[in-house]
Amino acid sequence: MPKRRQAKEIWCGTRRRVLERDGYECVRCRVPVGERTAHIDHIKSGKLATNEMSNLRALCRRCHVLRADGRHRGMTAKALRDGIIPANWRELVWEG
Repeated sequence: MPKRRQAKEIWCGTRRRVLERDGYECVRCRVPVGERTAHIDHIKSGKLATNEMSNLRALCRRCHVLRADGRHRGMTAKALRDGIIPANWRELVWEG
């Protein structure tokens, strides 16, 4: 996540453009994602992150949770409870 968030109205447009560009599919597993279910991932996150289109991609919830980025660990417990990821999730973590 970049240092500064875009205003909600601007982010909604950015989000829509990313989904359109990525064909409303998770770029990793190719499962269809909708406006409400897609996760927009920052490829480079943290202080160096930007909201440039080249730094954003559409992911499904499962792929987003399993991405090897310490900033995503807060999503793990809820994904386990919701049955999105299995108990052996650590074996499925991916770099990217």
